[in-house]
Amino acid sequence: MEQILYGAPVAKQLDEISLKIFQEVKSNNKSPHMTAITVGDNPASLLYVSRKKEKAEELGVEFNWIKLDKNTSQEKLKELVETESKNTDGLIIQLPLPDHLSSEDVINCIPPHVDVDGLTSYNLGSLFSNEYKLIPATSLAVLELLNFYQIKTEDKAIVIAGRSRLVSSPLAKILSSKSYNANVTVIHSKTSNQKQFITQADIFISAVGSAKLYDSSYFKQGATIIDIGISSVDGKTYGDIDTQNISEVASYRSPFPGGVGPITVSALFFNLSRLVKTN
Repeated sequence: MEQILYGAPVAKQLDEISLKIFQEVKSNNKSPHMTAITVGDNPASLLYVSRKKEKAEELGVEFNWIKLDKNTSQEKLKELVETESKNTDGLIIQLPLPDHLSSEDVINCIPPHVDVDGLTSYNLGSLFSNEYKLIPATSLAVLELLNFYQIKTEDKAIVIAGRSRLVSSPLAKILSSKSYNANVTVIHSKTSNQKQFITQADIFISAVGSAKLYDSSYFKQGATIIDIGISSVDGKTYGDIDTQNISEVASYRSPFPGGVGPITVSALFFNLSRLVKTN
């Protein structure tokens, strides 16, 4: 029988750690502060930032949400990032950005010491050393989920579907490090026979964003399945995993919704607490 890996207790644990640090900061007459920038009116982006705003209020963090027009130029956005970075402990640029903007260019304008998402080239590159300070929030959420439910990774075959800088790249690096000792494979849209890899996975992590892409036939008996993907079809949101009959093969499974999602927001503020504590 499968065990459901709910995110709420993991998020609560992270929040307790963050709150303690924020209270220590406040005792020194400083208020922790986060700035979020959105460009345009992408419904998913606005929803994500509204959740971050709610979490900030819950943890006593000042939250400044800057909403820009979808036609904002690259130059104006970069100038704003430069200015706002001087007045905050953590700054995020909610992705995706409109097509005329370069996400890579804009993100790398964020100074590493306020890059609370951990997505600048500097902070991502630091994951290849033993001195890294931050793990991108979604990747951190997955790691915390595995740790909380004591899912063993050493010498396990882990397959990650998708190759984004937010999830796959950081996870692949960290899970294959000496801290986790996993055997990691990354598959993607150009992988000709994905099932060949997935059926060998002890742990499968999907971050594709395609509704019900993988059904129960893809998984080996006893697999752990973690669903990060999110997509919208006819106004409804879905994960990457088709859960029909999935309980017949999975030992552990994160639900959608209610799995990694709630942890990701808390992981972001956990990152902020580390920045506040060390800066």
